[in-house]
Amino acid sequence: MAHVRLKLCVVLLGICWSLLLVYVMSSLKWQPGDLNAAQHIPQAGEKANIPMARAAKSQMLIKEILDAIKIKNETKKSESAINVVISGDEETLLGVMAVINSVVANTKSPVHFYITLPKIVIPDFRKWIMKTKLHKIKYTIRPHSPEMPKGKPHFAKIYLFSIFPELEGKFVYLDSDVIVQGNIKELNNVPLDENHLGAFSEDCTSVSKRFNMAKPRYSTHINLQHPKLKGNKIKPMACTFNTNVFVANMTKWKAENVTMQLLDWVMSSSRRQPIYGQEPETDEAEAAMLIVLYHKTVQLPHLWHVGDLGVTAGASYSRDFIATAKLLHWNGHFKPWARRAAFIEMWMKYYIPDPDKKYKPIRKYL
Repeated sequence: MAHVRLKLCVVLLGICWSLLLVYVMSSLKWQPGDLNAAQHIPQAGEKANIPMARAAKSQMLIKEILDAIKIKNETKKSESAINVVISGDEETLLGVMAVINSVVANTKSPVHFYITLPKIVIPDFRKWIMKTKLHKIKYTIRPHSPEMPKGKPHFAKIYLFSIFPELEGKFVYLDSDVIVQGNIKELNNVPLDENHLGAFSEDCTSVSKRFNMAKPRYSTHINLQHPKLKGNKIKPMACTFNTNVFVANMTKWKAENVTMQLLDWVMSSSRRQPIYGQEPETDEAEAAMLIVLYHKTVQLPHLWHVGDLGVTAGASYSRDFIATAKLLHWNGHFKPWARRAAFIEMWMKYYIPDPDKKYKPIRKYL
């Protein structure tokens, strides 16, 4: 009786194991021919031990299946990561660290940071990351393009393709003077259809009081008298958009040749005939993006870009409103690490001191 039970258990175990293999193989889209191709045929004179050969082959098959499952899971996890691009330099490295910390602190989703800095600053960044709580973040770091003007890290937007050729799919671009208070996944999920090249904050509909009064237009940001712009369809009174925080799809940018278009416009600018207009804060990088992406953008939710915190040293919003904002932007002259700025305590919440004490904010204002 015990012998019969033992045989029954062995049979049931074999059936369960076979079903498990079938399930795993089907999930990996395994084809029957794969196993036949891997079978070893004993050569003439070779002593064939069929049971041992089958056992060895089964172990190899199981190992290959488990390895394939691991690779598939790692690939799936990598593909689901949110790509966040940040550019900075020696003067803004404090801001870069605060941006990264704010993103990590407010999302549970996997994030992969694409950081570009001057080559001389990269070792400092690596040590800063390694010695702080940010040591577990996933990131790729590359030096600025040699063509970028010194002291203008925001020009990286024009050279993203050459700096990060492996970047594909959607990405979020953040300037170094922002703090993310919301879940970055929500920003990344802003829908983009086939007719749009990015999601930006439109200046004329911004919550900023300054922009609501100034009403920035293409006529002040773009030199519409430039030879290449003659006969264009850009409306002088069309509203501009902020190019310092946006969501785009790099795969589509490559397909539409956006990078080459941007570079072409930058190269078309000269001192005698600049492509930018009379607005003091506009330069070739912003002007090129305003031209190439004209009428090809969608609106970011207002709370995902509360800007102009650095235009004046005083507060222009209520503290309750700032607390509900999902992204704060200190664009303007007053940076929270460099001088007295509005709502500096919101930036300090995510500031991470440099372990080597090489980079320090101006403490007398903190």
